[in-house]
Amino acid sequence: MSVTPTAGPNYIKQARYIRAHERLNLALEQGFFIEAAMICESIITDRLHSHLHWRVTVAGTLTPEEVSQRLPKVRGKLAFTGHSSLGYLIKVFHLDFDHFENERHLDLPARLDDWRERRNRIAHGTVYTEPDKKNYADEFDAFMKRAEDCARGGKPLLNCLNDWDRAVRTRHRKEARAEN
Repeated sequence: MSVTPTAGPNYIKQARYIRAHERLNLALEQGFFIEAAMICESIITDRLHSHLHWRVTVAGTLTPEEVSQRLPKVRGKLAFTGHSSLGYLIKVFHLDFDHFENERHLDLPARLDDWRERRNRIAHGTVYTEPDKKNYADEFDAFMKRAEDCARGGKPLLNCLNDWDRAVRTRHRKEARAEN
């Protein structure tokens, strides 16, 4: 799929997302679970970053100063240039989370953080050992099973995050129309 820069940034981003989801599905089908987990992490991080940017710049329901005050002991900065860590974005996301009385969204920030921890163990655990021990927490096949579980768990989680984001933005638009 070729994308032309004249089509605009949203079109380009949509095309990139389509390719990322195609690659994610292919990685899952072919058993490349570490790659699939990394793609899930990239999409989840981007969705959280986009949502928080929207809350600050469009909805006005959150400010970087408020984040600093409410998360004083958390390392990081709410900025929209460069990269923010997934862990930091989840903590900011949790500040004003509303599950809309929807069971599917229940505890989404905690579920994202749990998944992030599992993803970190997968990302760094392929061959890493403590230098003085030279042994692993589990056999390679067990490690790959954890990678598969992480990758397969990431896809529905990112879909849930997308659904939640759409619901928040829709509610905001309705409330804004009702005020006018």
